[in-house]
Amino acid sequence: MIEIQEVRPESIAEDLGLENGDFVVSVNQKDITDALDYRFYITNEEVELVVEQNGERVVFEIEKDYDDDLGLILEDLELRSCGNACIFCFVFQNPKGMRKSLYFKDEDYRFSFLYGHYTTLTNTSQEDLERIVEQRLTPLYISVHVTDPELRKLMLGIKFEDHLFDKIDYLTSNGIELNCQIVLCPGLNDGEHLDKTIEDLKPYFPMVQSIAIVPVGLTQFRKNLYDLKPVTTEYSLKTIAETDKRREQLKQELGSSFVYLSDEFYIKTDTTVPDDDYYEGFYQIENGVGLTRDLIDRFQTELPSLKNPAGRSLNLSLVTGTLGADVLKTYFMRDLNRIDENLFFKLHPVVNKFYGPSIVVSGLLVGEDIYNALKDERTGDYIILPPECTNDDGVFLDDWTIPQLEEKLGKKTILFPKSFVTLFELIEEYEAAFSYDRR
Repeated sequence: MIEIQEVRPESIAEDLGLENGDFVVSVNQKDITDALDYRFYITNEEVELVVEQNGERVVFEIEKDYDDDLGLILEDLELRSCGNACIFCFVFQNPKGMRKSLYFKDEDYRFSFLYGHYTTLTNTSQEDLERIVEQRLTPLYISVHVTDPELRKLMLGIKFEDHLFDKIDYLTSNGIELNCQIVLCPGLNDGEHLDKTIEDLKPYFPMVQSIAIVPVGLTQFRKNLYDLKPVTTEYSLKTIAETDKRREQLKQELGSSFVYLSDEFYIKTDTTVPDDDYYEGFYQIENGVGLTRDLIDRFQTELPSLKNPAGRSLNLSLVTGTLGADVLKTYFMRDLNRIDENLFFKLHPVVNKFYGPSIVVSGLLVGEDIYNALKDERTGDYIILPPECTNDDGVFLDDWTIPQLEEKLGKKTILFPKSFVTLFELIEEYEAAFSYDRR
């Protein structure tokens, strides 16, 4: 059963007398173990709802429209932990002394469906598979990495056969779409092993919609860990060339290129980011596969409508990791600084000293590195941070907070809301509030 956290006003649940702290036990005689169970079974038009109230179980018979919600907000899903010990796992590359949650390895098909998290399926039982099919939890995002059995054991840090293809067979034959990921580790799962992995997954197309290839990320905290080689510029260029050949052949065979490289391969080598037709369905955009192209195209669409959001000269500081800085310099800065003669953008690339300079993505920047990079700089009226460099509570990986950063820098700080139109709207609101406060 699962606890009710909130009952929405004027809802069916409120009319039934349900309250915070009650427990949903079952729906139509199906036990409810989490919010996904509840969401699936509650869609029936006739519902038998069993709720535990004050230690007693009460049965409610409900008739409603198919898409009517009862108005319950249930407790959050508790993440399942991962039993693997992947040799490239980022959790193992965190320094000591960080908050406890950053050392938790998750492996949960439910979060794969809900939020696009990647799961290896190693801890997925037959009961789980049946639930995925029954509740139509599609698409799922699967970390495959390699299909050679012995190399797979090494890379995932397991000693058992995890029956990956039995699980893929079951899911795809029952209508569940999969998007697969390969974390590419030079000298391990590349070359012939990469060819084999793609060949092994190819027969499942189109139920396996895509394969994303992303470069392994290595921090400076790898003492006593497996000796992995970094992805160099030369290696990236070679990977691009080899992948282009694979894609041409796959396009002829499948009608789809099937395999997609993450943006980092192109940006780190100063190679032009592919056009949108390269990414076809943008199946793994949240995995950094086509995210840059999508942002560029949306920006070009927005550009004609962008106006100075303040009735004055306005300076904006754009903070980014070194990878994002290359993108902004190449595709954005010139157009941004032509929007208005009184609107000025300045780029502030931040080297990741916390994890090491080989970590170049903006989402892994920490508060202290940003502060140290900006403290002696002439910053603008607003400091614009990259999206997703904090959690939902505005806390960086090193436990700095946005208010703490604002106080130390003495400037209003905004997390980029993934659109310049929305950013300008936020600044316009802040400007209006500031003008009101000065009256």
